[in-house]
Amino acid sequence: MTEIDKKWFFQKLDERQKSVRGLARHLSIDPSAASRMLSGTRRMKMEEANQIALFLGVSLSDVLNHAGVSVEPDGTPTRILLAAVINEEGSVERLKEPRPLPQAVIDRAKAAVRDFVEGQVIAAQVRAAFGPLSIWDDAVILFSHTDEVETAAIGVLSICRTRGGEQIMAKVERARKTGEARIQTASGATEETLLDTATPVLAVIP
Repeated sequence: MTEIDKKWFFQKLDERQKSVRGLARHLSIDPSAASRMLSGTRRMKMEEANQIALFLGVSLSDVLNHAGVSVEPDGTPTRILLAAVINEEGSVERLKEPRPLPQAVIDRAKAAVRDFVEGQVIAAQVRAAFGPLSIWDDAVILFSHTDEVETAAIGVLSICRTRGGEQIMAKVERARKTGEARIQTASGATEETLLDTATPVLAVIP
């Protein structure tokens, strides 16, 4: 994702004599959340982009373009980009600039997540020459963006962000609403930690 075009969104609000507070009501979110979204500190969800397009009287592709979401030639969002790598320890390292995947990988990835329609699918490539993840070396892991510890992440392999800011791939054995969680790391070790987010791995493309 590139940086959001804040000026464009506020200009459209002014042109239609609408406000951020009004947009927040339309989206059923807090005004502060709407403000963070338009400033780029909170990710815009796909369903929100649809509603914003309706609210502003513009096309969805216009909203996506100015929100910094890559679009394909037909104007639809590019849903799968290589945005991270996963090392031998299971640590997820974001790339500075997301890159397109080979078309053959994109086709297989889209087939694997065809029933997943909420938001953009993120791809991470495993780079593990040794260790437990070496069997997945060069594989592409698919997951989605999240702002919470999802219920669906409990009991399965997930992409997690700890309170310390580290992003890792691990199995979430247990998680409480307070963020307290027990995870099994890539090495097989069980750890107690605090999680900010966790989202299940959607698919692994060998």
